[in-house]
Amino acid sequence: MTQRLIYLRMMFATLIASLAASSSAWTINARELVDVQFAADDSLIILVSAPKAIEPGIYRWHHDAVEPTLLCRLASPTSFSFDRNTIIERVAGLTSEVRLYSPSTCELLDRIRVEGRVMDVDVQGNHVAVALRFFGAPSELRLYEARAKREKNDTPVARAVIGRNVEMGFAPDGRGIVNFDLSDGGAAAWQVPTLASFRLPLWTTQGETTFVPGSTFVKRYAKDTLTVARWPSGNSVYTTVAARTVRIRQLSVSGRYGMLHGFDSYVPRDQSLDWFDFATQKRVSLATGSIDNAAINASGNRVAWVLRSSDQANSVSVQSAQINADGTAIATHGAK
Repeated sequence: MTQRLIYLRMMFATLIASLAASSSAWTINARELVDVQFAADDSLIILVSAPKAIEPGIYRWHHDAVEPTLLCRLASPTSFSFDRNTIIERVAGLTSEVRLYSPSTCELLDRIRVEGRVMDVDVQGNHVAVALRFFGAPSELRLYEARAKREKNDTPVARAVIGRNVEMGFAPDGRGIVNFDLSDGGAAAWQVPTLASFRLPLWTTQGETTFVPGSTFVKRYAKDTLTVARWPSGNSVYTTVAARTVRIRQLSVSGRYGMLHGFDSYVPRDQSLDWFDFATQKRVSLATGSIDNAAINASGNRVAWVLRSSDQANSVSVQSAQINADGTAIATHGAK
């Protein structure tokens, strides 16, 4: 096959992807986070965080529906847990409160009352980790058991002093909590359930290593190479040549397919989003512009993303597509 024919096919696939995606967009006004995640049945869960959104809450978008259905409204800042299985709401007040919800049903799963300012929260399995900041006292990491095992007085099972800057998450195996913010002197880690500090594996320091949301894998960047690796061994599963500014937003269960987000820190709206097959290096261009978040389903053939308008303030569109074997993207979720 000639290089010209290959180029034309790639351009055609990109055009199809762009046209298909634009025909199945759902638009909402929001200054805060808008996030997406596929449910087990491949319906799309959409999280619109409060407070600066017209209709914040949890939505579910079924394949044959023209637009999503609002499951419940949430009045405080919200986010997905790192494993993407729980939605976390942080309610501020004289006594803060952490509330946990099911993404698929909006059922209230748990609520924990804490003093101090909540900086970060993550939940996995039977444990909830909360990073708290206090006036005139060191910041603290607290570990709680889930409601089914916790006493009524919300007493943590362990505590640890931490730095002021925290961006934490449970490791994929649930045996540790890692702080990814390097501004307090480097990555830090604590064992579960004791919160005793421990040293991360040496390979995590050889380049830039972070967990991939919703995945059992990690991604590592070093020497112009982006690697999908196993945790905690660090063994390489897939690699590709990439710039340092390329992020893996999500991976399929096998780690073979991913959503690659390319960005320029100096030009926030000059970003790109691609579906990528690490095994064949096949790439499908999905969107360009200011991209908030992106998701891929378990098998890797359905994708969704959040795109902010370049000319309408606070206008955010949620788009989705199915990736076919020939490298084309066909619109899903209510597209006619």
